[in-house]
Amino acid sequence: MEADVLVVGAGILGLATAYHVLSRDPEANVLVVDRMGDVGQGATAKSAAGFRAGLFTSSTNRLLSDTSVDFYLHIQREEGYDLGMELVGYLILRTKEQFEEIADVAHALEKRGTLKIYRKAELKKMLEMNYEFDGDEEAEILGVKNVDYGLFGVKCGYIDADKLAYYYRDRIKEMGGNFQFNTKVERIIVEPEIKLGIPREPRAWQKVRFAGVETNKGTLKAEKLVIAAGGWTHLLLDPLGIDCISKPKKRQIFTFRPRTEAQKALLNTKGFNDEGILPFTFLPTGHYIRADRRDGTFWFGFSDEIRPFSPDEEPEENYYYDNIYPIMVKYFPQLEGARVDNMWAGLYMLNSVDHNPVVFRRSNMVVATGASGSGILKGDAIGRIAAALLYGETYADLYGGEKIPTNKLEVVGRSLETESFVF
Repeated sequence: MEADVLVVGAGILGLATAYHVLSRDPEANVLVVDRMGDVGQGATAKSAAGFRAGLFTSSTNRLLSDTSVDFYLHIQREEGYDLGMELVGYLILRTKEQFEEIADVAHALEKRGTLKIYRKAELKKMLEMNYEFDGDEEAEILGVKNVDYGLFGVKCGYIDADKLAYYYRDRIKEMGGNFQFNTKVERIIVEPEIKLGIPREPRAWQKVRFAGVETNKGTLKAEKLVIAAGGWTHLLLDPLGIDCISKPKKRQIFTFRPRTEAQKALLNTKGFNDEGILPFTFLPTGHYIRADRRDGTFWFGFSDEIRPFSPDEEPEENYYYDNIYPIMVKYFPQLEGARVDNMWAGLYMLNSVDHNPVVFRRSNMVVATGASGSGILKGDAIGRIAAALLYGETYADLYGGEKIPTNKLEVVGRSLETESFVF
């Protein structure tokens, strides 16, 4: 079969792109293919599904996150489609030195009303945890740091990743888009723009187009191609010599159901949000804890740097006990004895250059990748940029009327602020 637009990847980036293609071109024959059995079952489903509007040091990331989160809130509040959004806030705990590194941005965000800065004395009144570790040899060995500041992101929290994926899926179907699941894309087909019928085409001097993909279920042809394949994007592009400056790393999540009264009290920490629950909390070490109000569990995670680039998605239970639990218990003694109830692993497609997303066009193909763990919370804006770029437009219209150059996230000639709030 041949589609007008073929989207490889049914995660948030691929779904948002397909949705915005159809929004601008309702007559387009759009086909979304994915190796899984339904939408959002890859990295989207396996993420912590947090969102933080504007809580970035990069102005580009602030714009992408602000407009995307506003769109999701519009869906939930105005359209009445429940996305499971919980505005519990982000609490980013920092040492004095860590805070000073981003103090200018933090104070600017506080003036905008998107951030509240807590000092240690204020935090101690609200959150039961250990703040000081001077003289603690074990803490020094573990790299546990003092807590001096808390940066509270107001328009932040978590979302139900499945519900967000289903929203896009349902809208795409309503607009006439199609899906093909359980389809593994094996390579991108390269053809000359003008076929001469000579052996070994395309030759190096011929202009090329990307005519479709070869899959485990046969050939799929298309006039335009979108590659949003998450942690597998580089595997499709590398054979073409196209660099997407992004590679996958495994990120793991471990869940635990509180069993003691002290653990339940921590889960139900009051004072930060209307829900009366612990905010999505990030420790100075980079470890995080998410309190899920809906099912009454803690989610623990940590983004380790020394880990191979790989599409491996197998969770490692020992990783929790070796690398997460000892640090968490230092900060929160209430978690003593917290055993893993469930675990899973997904992929961050990391752009280590500047930690901004990567969206670019080559011939008739657009690539959307490099979200560096924040694909959900920037997904709608990335989809709008990718769709506009696919149709050769200079600017993309983001939700709320903001505009952004479609070449802003290009690889070649890239010059963006490096993101410092990387979790």
